[in-house]
Amino acid sequence: MTYGEKIARLRKKNNMTQAELGEVLNVTYQAVSKWERGESQPDFDTLSKISKLFKVPIAYFEDGAEEEVVEAEAAATASVSVAQPQEQAQAEMLGVCVQCGKVVREGEEETTQPKLICKACAELNRKEQEERIREAQRQEEIKIQRKQDRVNYRKSSMRKRRNLALIIGAIPALALLITFLVLALRAEKQQFSFIFGVGCVFALMAYTFTAQLIWGWGDCTVYEVLTGGGHILSLPGLIFEFSPEGLIWLIVMKIVLFFVAAIVFVGSIIFCVIGSILISPIMFIPSLLWYNRQIRKVNEHNVDIAE
Repeated sequence: MTYGEKIARLRKKNNMTQAELGEVLNVTYQAVSKWERGESQPDFDTLSKISKLFKVPIAYFEDGAEEEVVEAEAAATASVSVAQPQEQAQAEMLGVCVQCGKVVREGEEETTQPKLICKACAELNRKEQEERIREAQRQEEIKIQRKQDRVNYRKSSMRKRRNLALIIGAIPALALLITFLVLALRAEKQQFSFIFGVGCVFALMAYTFTAQLIWGWGDCTVYEVLTGGGHILSLPGLIFEFSPEGLIWLIVMKIVLFFVAAIVFVGSIIFCVIGSILISPIMFIPSLLWYNRQIRKVNEHNVDIAE
């Protein structure tokens, strides 16, 4: 009789399952199954535990000890009457936890369907899930805070640009005002009011024009008028006779048209500059109100977020 057969006989006589025996010996039920199938053998320490458990001598497991088998089994059977009440007192075994591999008895289970999980593993799973939720919340809060920081930075930059425009616009305005004041003081008294009044108008246009260019570059009426000029005109095609006189005429006309296009180009720039300067006092308040609305409208939807 092999080791496995002897272990199996003792286990069955004591009404124990492979899992229950493995739990007592602190091994898995797969190890017990391998012993009984003869695929492996327990070590000496484990054999000692088995012999003490079933009240049999260690020699019971040696080869050639067949005569002692009957006596050992009788002794083991006798011990059943003592151990049985204690075994019956134990809770019914439900199976093995799919996570930790430990035997789960009745009352130790958290869930049985679709998988058997013990309470210890279930508690560990809950803690891990709570930690994942807290971490996700922290990451979301960090992301929201980053967006808000960028919104605040964008608003702050726009406010600084507006304030800077109001300050820089005063530089040419003061220069013109001082210049015309000096001219008015040098002129006759009858002309003082006129010259100084003209200086005030020029200073006002210089201030409003400069400020609007700085805070509303690309989005205000002054800029749109200013950039309305400066377009290159396409020169028309010319029909000429292919002869020396015709070639001379073509060259002359090309030069003339080039100067005409250049004059139109420069003239349109001057015209648009003068026009934008003239309308700048009228558009100053609407443009300032428009820019302030743009600041208030800044949010996470129109701010570039670099993750």
